[in-house]
Amino acid sequence: MNVDPDATRPQIRPHPSRDGIQVTDPIQETQFSLLTPDEPGIDDCDPDQFYFPADAGATVRTAAVETPYFVPLWIRDAEGNTVAEVSDQESVSVPPGRYNVELATTQVKLQFAIEGGIEVTSMGDSVRVALTGTDRVHVGARSVHEQPAATVTTTEKPEDLMRALSTLGSALKTTSCERSFPSLRGHPPLVEIGDELSIPDSIAAPETGVGIEVPPIEEYIYPVVPLAYYTGARIEPGPSPRIAGDGWSYPLDGDDGFEAEVERVLKHVFLMDCVTRTEGYYEVDLHERAEVESLVDLDFAAVYEQPLSEQLRTYLDVPFDAVADVVPKWKLTADVRPDAANVSALPFLANELAVVRCPHSQETRDEALEELTDQVESFFRNNPEALRRSTRTQTRSESSPSTASPEIFRPEPADSIEQAYVGDGLPVGASKMTVDAYYRRLEFEPTTDPQIQVAVVCNDQEMTDENVVSDIYGTRDWIEFGIEAHEQLTAMEMRELLRSDVDFLHYIGHVDDEGIRCADGYLDTRHLSEVNVSAFLLNACDSYEQGRGLVDSGAMAGIATVTDIVNEAATSVGRTAAKLLNQGFSLAATVSIIKEYEQIGHHYLVIGDASASIVENQSGTPHKITIHKDDDNMFEFSMYGYPTLSTPMGTMFTPQIEGINTFSTNSGWMGTFSLTESGLLEFLHRQDAPVEVNGSLQWTLGISELRT
Repeated sequence: MNVDPDATRPQIRPHPSRDGIQVTDPIQETQFSLLTPDEPGIDDCDPDQFYFPADAGATVRTAAVETPYFVPLWIRDAEGNTVAEVSDQESVSVPPGRYNVELATTQVKLQFAIEGGIEVTSMGDSVRVALTGTDRVHVGARSVHEQPAATVTTTEKPEDLMRALSTLGSALKTTSCERSFPSLRGHPPLVEIGDELSIPDSIAAPETGVGIEVPPIEEYIYPVVPLAYYTGARIEPGPSPRIAGDGWSYPLDGDDGFEAEVERVLKHVFLMDCVTRTEGYYEVDLHERAEVESLVDLDFAAVYEQPLSEQLRTYLDVPFDAVADVVPKWKLTADVRPDAANVSALPFLANELAVVRCPHSQETRDEALEELTDQVESFFRNNPEALRRSTRTQTRSESSPSTASPEIFRPEPADSIEQAYVGDGLPVGASKMTVDAYYRRLEFEPTTDPQIQVAVVCNDQEMTDENVVSDIYGTRDWIEFGIEAHEQLTAMEMRELLRSDVDFLHYIGHVDDEGIRCADGYLDTRHLSEVNVSAFLLNACDSYEQGRGLVDSGAMAGIATVTDIVNEAATSVGRTAAKLLNQGFSLAATVSIIKEYEQIGHHYLVIGDASASIVENQSGTPHKITIHKDDDNMFEFSMYGYPTLSTPMGTMFTPQIEGINTFSTNSGWMGTFSLTESGLLEFLHRQDAPVEVNGSLQWTLGISELRT
């Protein structure tokens, strides 16, 4: 596919409705605004003038720029030394000079080049950067979208697989501990099966001096791929699993087995890199560093100067159990069937630093669905009309799960936010990932329409209670949405809608063996030749097969069900899903939260690229809040992060709370804080987010008082 490079770069243009500029990413379809005192002048400028890489640049003639909400930032001099940091409700001033200002947690990576003085003022819900001695600020923008540099072809021979997969580390933009920052990792090259091993000349694996030896068997090769990518290691055949450097080695066949040990080493190294990197570009107060420093005796300034191989040796000399409690909650665990057809999924999983396992057995269909079936039957045994299923005659009993696929099983549980499965069958409790959907992530078509297009379709008059989701999508300041609501679409109208460029489809209605129920019959998505809808929710009974049809025909990903679902509970799920997706949670994170708080949450799964999302979160990383109360009329609350493709693991996060300038990594628990009731309410009302109070899920903007 030939795409005009200029069409893929971020666009910096006048804001459509305010004095200021709007920066849009035509690939990710994300937006960020900067306000100015009056209408600014905008000219293109050379993106090479910025300290960090930029895809596009513009010179903005103005006296000041202001963010629409609070954004932490760093000011560096021309040599890259940090001059000032604003991560709290504070103000700073620097004298005239040449500076680079880096903004954190923005939907497009932004930086300013300024020749003059700078006065930064935090104003509660925004940050104002005023200029002195100049009336120009150069704005640089970079897309967070990463494209693989090339494709490596390999045969199915284990030795060839090892050589091919050893190239993934070529995407690392540094071999220092700063590679724990997602922007310095890069997307690994693609890997495909062919007639011979072929590695493009442009692919050069880093010389890290690290190797990973495993027996030449797929079940040993696949699980080490993310670790090899992250450490820039060669994968080589050996009699027993181990990771080795110059003069040292570490066994990968611990007491809990090979896969568990590889998982521990990946988590161990990543955590220690996040801690050590605070000696580099970002000398921030990192929670994980304080915790690790209290547990181990290491000179992190000295460790920072070591080459990667020596750093690994230093890290692994520290017992994992000593720091295990500080490791961030891992984003993704993926079970990958060790088949040649699934090799192409490994670069994508490595890109997300997934824990990869090769499943050895599958529970039977009956064992996998026994719990789900019991939940359904207990609710509607005497109320069949409560089902979100058509009342037409069925070929099976109303209370039984679908018999469309005999390969239904439950993967082994994983200690991660998300769980995925790559291979044949229907995994209850995990996302059903497909290689085609991963590739679709890369096959983008840049858009000139800044709006996020959402279509809500209700094809049953008895389910109109869920139509309120039309009012949920798009309730975001500073992001433009186009919302269309449809009722009683015919099969032809539904087909045409699926062919249109819709970012998200929320379907409310019935799905039967014949397809999606429409006003004049059924539309079977398994027979469609074209689907342009990016992502979807089929909130209907047993919608997996129709959801799979949408993904096979062109959709990137979607949420579907694996059993019959109860109408009232499905309506609750639909509303919760809409709110989560509207706040930037990925499809996988949305289902993860639904499983935790909704009565029938375990009936839902993601098909396709589960990391897909509709919009970006205002704070960068989508998060959930859990509230407690202590004995002093102070409210204690914790924050939990859900990494996305735009804010992967390794991103830093700090809440907008006065007096708090400590950062944490953005996956899982991100800190526990204490505020008065009025202070907490003020914090909660700055951004709509899911909040757990007394075990139930609520939303911050709907809370007027706190009772725990």
